[in-house]
Amino acid sequence: MREKKLTLWMLGLALALCAALAGLVLLQGIRLRALRDSAPAAISAPQEEVPSATAQENSAHLTQAFELTPAGTDETKGTATAEVSLRLWEDQMDAAVKLLIEAGEETVSVPLEKSADGAYTAPVTLGLPSRQSGENAPISLTVEMEADGVFSRERLGEYPNTLFMTTTLRADLKEGGMTYVRKSLPTPGVGLIRINPECRLSVLDGAESVAVREPTFRLYCNGKLEKTLPAVEDETGWNLYGPQAWDNALVCRNGDRILLTFSCTGEDGRFYEFQLETARIAHEQGEVTSRLMPPAVS
Repeated sequence: MREKKLTLWMLGLALALCAALAGLVLLQGIRLRALRDSAPAAISAPQEEVPSATAQENSAHLTQAFELTPAGTDETKGTATAEVSLRLWEDQMDAAVKLLIEAGEETVSVPLEKSADGAYTAPVTLGLPSRQSGENAPISLTVEMEADGVFSRERLGEYPNTLFMTTTLRADLKEGGMTYVRKSLPTPGVGLIRINPECRLSVLDGAESVAVREPTFRLYCNGKLEKTLPAVEDETGWNLYGPQAWDNALVCRNGDRILLTFSCTGEDGRFYEFQLETARIAHEQGEVTSRLMPPAVS
C-alpha cells in the first residue's frame, strides 16, 4: 500500500513539472511575440547600385605582343603618327579594347579595331617634345579591355617623352632573359633573379641588325634601377650582345616586380632603352613574361 502511494506521488510530481514547463514555454512565446510587435519596422531604403563594371589594374598579362610602326612626322604641327598593333593572350568575343595614353594630367583613349588576323590596331598621333621650350612630358601607355561588363587594365610602359613614336629600332631577344633562382638563403621569401648567361640579343632596324655603343643590361625592382651590367659582344655573332658571366643577379622578395632592359647609344647618337622581360615574384617563384616594347629615346 505504501509503495502504491509512493508511485502515485511521483506520478503527480512529474505531471506538475510537465505543466510548469509547458507554462514556461507558453509565457516565453508570448513575450517574444510582444517584443516583435513592439519593435520598429525596418527602414526601407534604396540600395546603392554596385557598378557591374570593375577595373582590375595590372591584371594577369593581357598583352602578348605590342608593336608600333612610325608613320611620319608633321614638322608644321609638331606631331608624330604611328600605327599601333597589339595581341592579347586570351582574346574574348565582342571584347572592346582601348589604348589609354597618359600625358601629364591628360588621358587620351584610343579605341582599337580588331583585324582579320586577330590583332587590335589603330593610328595614334602625339605631339613631339617642343624644340623651343624643351618640354618632355612623360607618357604612359595602358591597354584596357572590356568584356561582359568587366574592365581589365595592364600598364604597358612609361616613356620620358614621345620620341619613341619616331624610331624604327627594335630589340630582338634571341635567347632570354631572366630566371628566378631559389637558393639556400636563410630568409623566407627571398631569392635571386638573374640574367641567364646564354641571353643574347641584337638591335634591329627593320630586318637588319645595327651596331650600338655602350650596350648595357639594367635590372629594375619595383620601378627603381637596382643594377647596371655592361653587355659584351658575342664572339659567334656580329652585333649580338650578352651579359657578363659575373654579378648578373639581383636579390628579390615575394611581391617584387622586376624589369629587365637593354640600353645603348645608337648610330644617331641617341640613347635607347628597350624593355625585354618582366618578372613577378610570388610564393617564392618568379613568373617571367616577355615585354618587348618600343624603346624609350632621349
